[in-house]
Amino acid sequence: MSSLKETMLANLREMIKLQRAAHDSMFKFSITKIWPISLFTPQVDWIRITRMMDNLKEKCKEQKEYLAGELGNAPEQDLPFLKLIPEYLDLLATVAGVLGGAAAYRQDVLEKKIKMTMKEWNSILVSYNDASDNMTRAGILLHSSYELSTMQSG
Repeated sequence: MSSLKETMLANLREMIKLQRAAHDSMFKFSITKIWPISLFTPQVDWIRITRMMDNLKEKCKEQKEYLAGELGNAPEQDLPFLKLIPEYLDLLATVAGVLGGAAAYRQDVLEKKIKMTMKEWNSILVSYNDASDNMTRAGILLHSSYELSTMQSG
């Protein structure tokens, strides 16, 4: 049976994969996004990304609740790592919220509900960049704590 630390780490990896997939879908260059190829291939599904990010925010909340309930059963050497996870989950939920908001904004532009302004879009991108940077910094601390707890137990 895997430990709480390993279970939480595996869950975090899957959640980060989901966030990265949405990021890549929205922002990475693809030949299929260029005209005239874009006329024949499916484009970014903003609605799907919005739903995925809402789901990710919910999963972050569920993981925090699960961890809070199981923390009392964790070995002492795993506690420093496990106590950092709720903050990381909060930051991941923030990134998911901003990314979902960006996708919703693009969907509204696509449906012509609003007119896209560069100032507004740039503000969304800056918010996303800041949230991503904060999550990355917390991830470095989380990784260091994981490595330390692994050395102590092994």
